[in-house]
Amino acid sequence: MVDTSSKNSDALSAEDHPEPQVPSAVDNTVPPDYFQGRTPVLVIMGVAGCGKTTMNEHLGNKLGWDMAEADDFHPQANIDKMARGIPLNDEDRWPWLDSIHEWIEDHMRRGVPGTVTCSALKRIYRDRLRMPGVVFIHLSGDYDSIMERLSKRKGHFMKPQMLRSQFDDLEPLGPDEVHLTIDVGLRMAPEIEAEEVIDTLGLQCDVKAHTAQVQAERARQAARQ
Repeated sequence: MVDTSSKNSDALSAEDHPEPQVPSAVDNTVPPDYFQGRTPVLVIMGVAGCGKTTMNEHLGNKLGWDMAEADDFHPQANIDKMARGIPLNDEDRWPWLDSIHEWIEDHMRRGVPGTVTCSALKRIYRDRLRMPGVVFIHLSGDYDSIMERLSKRKGHFMKPQMLRSQFDDLEPLGPDEVHLTIDVGLRMAPEIEAEEVIDTLGLQCDVKAHTAQVQAERARQAARQ
């Protein structure tokens, strides 16, 4: 896998249209044989506006797995609170996390792989979701780039001014947490980000759905070395 981390600033500051870069994982703690004998469930995590829903849709469609959205697990009281611009507290989040935990556990029990979004900002939240077979896919970006994306969203109950509280709550994933981090600051197409996750984790998907775009981007990037 080509390391693009040293070229990020050059790519973002170029005045012309640079060739896109493959968003290679900036942090990967998933053991090579992690899924052996286990049902995989990917938890797409990160602050609001990082692209969790879009990543979830691409992964679910390419892999043919069950998909679930974290917003669908919130009780109405939580949605009403966020719509008023009030951040949720831990008391609000525990029933929501319990519901997501139950969804994951049910899929593990039935041997049905799946993908589910969840901000999972704090380690104690991720601990509630952790079990063998779970991988956290962290879509990581800086405050300014994600605020720009979030401010353009319409019809969503998460208010842009609440983003700071999410960054304040976000705790870095530890080396003992099985995870893969993708840098969304590279501004790659969501399909490319999803395919990088699939390739890095060695997952199988419909050949017709998994395009050759990632391989083409890697070849172009390698030619620039």
